[in-house]
Amino acid sequence: MEFFDALSELVPADRLRRNEALDRHTTYRVGGPADVMCLPETRSELLEVVSCARVREIPWLVLGNGSNVLFSDEGFRGLVIKIRGSTPAEGTLWHLKQEDEFIRAGAGVSLPRLAWSAAATGLSGLEFCTGIPGVVGGSIRGNAGAHGSDLGQVLESIELIRPSGDIVTIRASEAGFSYRKSDIDRDGIVTGAVFRLTPDEPENVYERIRDFTEYRKRTQPSSDQSAGCMFRNPEGDRAGRLIDAAGCKGLQVGGSRVSDLHGNFVVNQGGATASDALRLIDLVRERVFERTGVALELEVRVMRTGVI
Repeated sequence: MEFFDALSELVPADRLRRNEALDRHTTYRVGGPADVMCLPETRSELLEVVSCARVREIPWLVLGNGSNVLFSDEGFRGLVIKIRGSTPAEGTLWHLKQEDEFIRAGAGVSLPRLAWSAAATGLSGLEFCTGIPGVVGGSIRGNAGAHGSDLGQVLESIELIRPSGDIVTIRASEAGFSYRKSDIDRDGIVTGAVFRLTPDEPENVYERIRDFTEYRKRTQPSSDQSAGCMFRNPEGDRAGRLIDAAGCKGLQVGGSRVSDLHGNFVVNQGGATASDALRLIDLVRERVFERTGVALELEVRVMRTGVI
């Protein structure tokens, strides 16, 4: 109660919630309640909210669009900070602005919006983002990618709040990007980034976006019924191929099912729980290891109660 009251002095009441159901905020549509959810709009609000939680030793985490994450059925005992804007706005955490061949974007801008905005200004390099259901902040931390490209290849710089509370800008080369990973501080928060892109005719960029979109529709389930790719691709191979080879397509536990369209997606058939998904994940890993000798690593982050 004291913590909630303290937050109430920092953020308006309509952006502060108690016992918020997390299944409303994740693309897999599962997860119990968060003790508190806060929706800051500016960098200063975000910094104050995080400082408030740290001083009181309240567990906290930052959530964007809720893709690539799986919350437990018990929820999260602490503070969930959601950074996600629907319409770009100057001065917010979802600002968006073009400057020559650069685009500046806040952490809460969705990747599809970023890709389409770049296309509209005749800038190429972000077409692969069009089907990725994440936002800039979380996607940078996990170096999101598709179609042989990733964010690390087009980033110029990243703005961060360090665990110390300092706000810094680092070069992309300092972020330690690798396949679906970065070396950004675990408790650091990405607040924005600058992308360096390549000028091109808008229609050429639009055409590539349409091609990627159509390919995704043909080969992957809808993004509003999965958490994204469940496993990282092992070096030199593809997780989806291994899962298919192990006969796991169509496996189901409760409401969770391995997609018949793409083996590396676990879809919510309706009424799934996090427990269903976790049991199915374990089953897939066991079968793949037994039949191929490969130990699959999760790409989706599993959030246990009060623990990241």
